[in-house]
Amino acid sequence: MLVTTDNTSLALDSNTPNVSKAIADLSLLANQSIGELIHANPDLLIFPECFKNNEDSIASNPIFELSIQNSKTFLNTGNVMGFIGVQDTQLKIQSRFAQASVIDNDDQGNQEEGSQEDYFLHYMLQKVLCVNLFDLKHSRNQTNVFDFLVYLFPYFHKKALSQGLYKEYQKKTYNDSNLKGAIDIKTHLQRNLPFRGNVAYRVREHSFDNPITQLIRHTIELIKQKPNLRDVLHSDSETFDLVNLIVQHTPSYHARDRHTVINANRKPFVHPYFTEYSGLQKICLQILRHEGLKYANNDDKAHGILFDGAWLWEEYLNTLLRPLGYDHPTNNTQQGGIKVYAQKFSGNNVRRYPDFVKNNDIILDAKYKRMKDNEISRDDLNQVLSYLFLYKANIGGYIAPTVDGNLALNMGLLNGFGGSIHKFKLAIPQQVASYQKFKKAVAENEVKLIEIIKGLSIEQNDSGWQD
Repeated sequence: MLVTTDNTSLALDSNTPNVSKAIADLSLLANQSIGELIHANPDLLIFPECFKNNEDSIASNPIFELSIQNSKTFLNTGNVMGFIGVQDTQLKIQSRFAQASVIDNDDQGNQEEGSQEDYFLHYMLQKVLCVNLFDLKHSRNQTNVFDFLVYLFPYFHKKALSQGLYKEYQKKTYNDSNLKGAIDIKTHLQRNLPFRGNVAYRVREHSFDNPITQLIRHTIELIKQKPNLRDVLHSDSETFDLVNLIVQHTPSYHARDRHTVINANRKPFVHPYFTEYSGLQKICLQILRHEGLKYANNDDKAHGILFDGAWLWEEYLNTLLRPLGYDHPTNNTQQGGIKVYAQKFSGNNVRRYPDFVKNNDIILDAKYKRMKDNEISRDDLNQVLSYLFLYKANIGGYIAPTVDGNLALNMGLLNGFGGSIHKFKLAIPQQVASYQKFKKAVAENEVKLIEIIKGLSIEQNDSGWQD
């Protein structure tokens, strides 16, 4: 097991036992685009599943890169977090804001260092997926892939059932007086002699009780058996209702059939209308097989679950800025944005999708990567300048996470059409004793961020604020 964080370079010490084997295993995945890896490794799940249409081109980026400098091998990560395994090697990429948790010692009044906890990744998933996590009670020092899979289940479940409850033709056998199919002569002779009015027969009919819905039902029943995770099945009224809908329409469910149901879903689900069921099928299979907890080592295929940190950060900020009146254009759903050309000359008029827009006057860009306080890279600056120009907006800015404390800076006034550029950083708490204390501390920092952003359209403070 190798453990690292996002946006980090990790030196792989050649003197460490088995590191050569680990490098050889990881070389099977290194420096390849995520799009290529997903296509070649069907058991590798990445969230969000709409990565192919992501404007940040995550599909063209690698999960990690291996490079050699001064005879040393370095593992370099980007914005992707999660768990991935290939052959005998497992790689855990945590958020760079993961910390050694602190355990309160009430008797001594002191604190001692606990295990490494990725509170920030859990928190963003909770906010974005609307999962109700009261606390993190998983076993310490364990790779909790299973927990993350369960967190994602309600999200995929809702998306799939938004297209309706899936039904398909099933072969059914009956033995009654309502004959409506082909007579099953053998069964009829065995069960209905002497004749008493019933006829054994077979029929093909549409049924909600099929291998896909049975797979979902078995997943639900497995989650119910996990005391620390089953609350996700009733985290909100919609999830609760959809779980009950599956239960009501799978009357043939029996726990002993789990292996049979898994085998019936070996082939990827493909349907021209029920397209969202494909992702739900994949995550159900991973939960039922516990594949995330037992990385395969019998071939060159990769297994695991990955999260796009940039997407998560952007969607998390959306939960904070939406109540302030900010629109959140999204290119993968072709909603919002602005046309580049006032008059279309040929082909489709391309659009640009800033992360957050308010009244066409304030443009804010979410940045999960590392950003220096007093510097803006050329590409980042050009991106926001183009948005300001297209929207004829007056204020542009960036929002990034940090461990150094809340920060808001006015980077300066612009030439040309005027306007100003700002930079905001949200402090991610470190060295906290529990997940509950982490949530309380980050909520206080959120309030500070929200208050200063509220004042953008009212006044501009050249000196900014910092605490």
